[in-house]
Order: sequence, then C-alpha cells, then structure tokens
Amino acid sequence: MSVDLTVPSYVILAIVCYYAVLFALSTRRRAREPAPDRSTCFFVVIVPARNEELVLAVTLANLTALGGGGQHRVLVMDDASKDRTAEIAAEWAARDDRVRVISRDAIEGGRGKSDVLNHAYRAVRAWAAAADPWLAGAPLDEIVLGIVDADGQLEEHCLERVTPYFGDPSVGMTQIGVRIANADRSLLARMQDMEFVAFSWLVQIARDRMGSSGPGGNGQFTRISALASLGEQPWAPAALTEDLDLGLRLVESGWRTRFCHATYVDQQGLQHWRPLLRQRTRWIQGHYQCWRHLPSLLGARRVPLRTRLDLCIYLLLVVTIVLVTTNLVLGLLGSFGVIEVRSSFLVGVFPDGDLYRLVTLALSVLPLCVFVVSYQRHSRVPFRWFEVPAAAALFALYTYIWFYATLRAWARIVLRRKSWVKTPRIAAVRVDP
Repeated sequence: MSVDLTVPSYVILAIVCYYAVLFALSTRRRAREPAPDRSTCFFVVIVPARNEELVLAVTLANLTALGGGGQHRVLVMDDASKDRTAEIAAEWAARDDRVRVISRDAIEGGRGKSDVLNHAYRAVRAWAAAADPWLAGAPLDEIVLGIVDADGQLEEHCLERVTPYFGDPSVGMTQIGVRIANADRSLLARMQDMEFVAFSWLVQIARDRMGSSGPGGNGQFTRISALASLGEQPWAPAALTEDLDLGLRLVESGWRTRFCHATYVDQQGLQHWRPLLRQRTRWIQGHYQCWRHLPSLLGARRVPLRTRLDLCIYLLLVVTIVLVTTNLVLGLLGSFGVIEVRSSFLVGVFPDGDLYRLVTLALSVLPLCVFVVSYQRHSRVPFRWFEVPAAAALFALYTYIWFYATLRAWARIVLRRKSWVKTPRIAAVRVDP
C-alpha cells in the first residue's frame, strides 16, 4: 500500500501560516483598544443555574462585589434545580436587592442553556418596558446582558473595562478572556488553562482586529438591542454551542463582535477525563452544527470580506486535528515499514538533507513553542522554567483528546443524537486576583 502525503502536508502548512498571521496581528493588540468615553452601560448579569449548590454562593459573592458604580444587577435563572440552588439564590436576593431570582418549574426546566437564556432575555425586556424599579430606570438601549456560568468569577473591574467597547453603537457583543480557577490544583485543569489563555492571546485578539472574534458563553456581554434584532429567541434552542451560533447570527445581522483582553472570568476546570471528553464532544458537534451558517456568512455583503472569510476559515478548521492526526499516523506507519509513504513536500524549495529536516522540524514544533510562550507570558500561574519542556510535551499529547472527541461527535451526528450532559462541579473557592 502506497500513500502520498504531499497535499495534506501543504494543507497543514497553510494552517500553520494562518495561525502565524494571527499571532502577528495579536502582537499589535493595543492599536484596537477603545478609547475611554462617557458612554454608560447598565449590566444585567445572568447566571444560568441548574443544580449549582457547590458553586453558586461564591459566584454571587463575586458578582455583588464588582466595581462599576452600582450599574449592574444579577439575575439568577434557577432551572428547576433539585438541590439547594434555589434556596441559596433566594438567600442572596433577600439580603441584596440587586439580586433577583427566576425559578423555572419542572415542566419548563431542563431544556438546555439556550432556553434559559431566552427566558431571561424576555424577562429583562418586559421589566424594561414596564419601568421596573429594579432596573433603576435604565433605557433599553443601554442595557447589556452579561452571561456568567454558575462557577464563574469576574475580575473585579470587569464591567468598567468592558463598558468602553459599547461606546461604539455598532458593537453588539464583547467577549472577555477565560482562565481556569483551579489550574494550580490539577494537571488536567492546567492543560485546560493553557488552552483558554493561549487561545485568547493567539487567536481572539487577532480575530478582534478582523471583526471576527467569537463569544465563549462564559464572560459574554451582549447589547440587548442586538439580541432584539434576532427575534424572540436570540439563542437557537437546538444549538449545542449556543454561544458560537449567537455570535455568527450577530455578525450576519451587521453587528460587530469584539474581544476585551484587559479583563477575564475565572471558571472551574474539569479534573477527570470522562466529563472533559463529553464536554469537548458537545463543543465539536455544536461547531459542525454551525456549518449551516457558511452560506449566510458568504452572502452577507454588508459584512467586511476579511470578517466573512476568517469566520468561514474558523468554522472549517475544526477538521484540523483529524488531518494532523491522520498525517502523523500514516507517517509513523511508513517509518515502521507497514505502508509505503511518499511525499514531495517542499521538494525543490529546500534540498533533501539536514536543512530540509531542520525546516520540517521547525514547522512541526514552532506553533507549539509560540503557544507555550504566550501562555507563560499571560498566565496567572505560569510554569517554572525547568517545567516548560515537559509541560509542552504533555500539552501536545493532551490536544489529541480533540481527535477522539471528533470521532465521538461524528458518531453522534450520524446517529442524530443532540442531547448533552451538564458539566459536573466541585466545591468552589474564591480566586485571589
């Protein structure tokens, strides 16, 4: 059996070059910082909560202590919880009038995060229309809905740092960075922290410059008038990744999406492989669901071409891990003589020999090196210098969970399964900023 890896190798090279461009753009982040202005936002922070007794109290303590001159409220959406979630939320609402609770019964509860967020959106709109005193007279066009998962803790000055982004009336949504709160307590959690932190600094900042930064669900802030432009259900009920779907719909409707790197939300990292695999499988399946947006994106003429192209590339790059893994496995089989592997990759550009091997090695490890350096520069808990080589090698192995998750996602797509299991929690502690 003979296999030619020339074309796959050039495709991988193109992907490496794409990320190299993103890295170059990310280093110029300050050119896109919004200037401070006198714009005001009234934030309603929504906390979707279903069986969150282990983490909710810490999250509410964090949200009620935020700065911002009191221009925010906290809305807990108790989604038919069977534990003490409703009780904890009610206790906070009783002693802090900025906190309000909506309890969904067993009939309407348990339908997914999209349904919970749509319920909250409709409730806030109704309160604004009725001039509910809880909103302190804020006009509808100044209300911004923030989403913080029940295990999330916002950086103290988060709202103040997000506000200037909404000084531009064309901005519909702003996402902030995500960090893993328990990164220093588990090696698996640390790998997730590397994903989130390095992704923010390598990809999100660069995509912000192209107008294609995407929401991540947790730490997402959306102008309520932008949501209103999408109808009564801004969050697609059947979407497994409702955040990505919402971001794409906002762009297609002519809204700009931004990324604020100056603040962040801490969330819990998973400490066991099985729930992590389930979570990643859902994310990948939801990513494939969003391929239905490709025709709409390409046809959205009022959206800048670079934005449309980058979003389309981002959606298609979900297959990268499959391509890389297949290329690696075939190469290894060729090395052991199981199959015959042929490749004319870069032949004619570099002569065969030590220089050719050096160039191909550099192309293989350089993306990982840039990723690790970015993490070391921006992590709350960077590795010690002598730990970096081992950490880089472990992270390279860790990324292959995405390949296994992709196979599971493909199987679920074929079997038409769209259900998902809630991410488990561990007891929360306050994060020292």
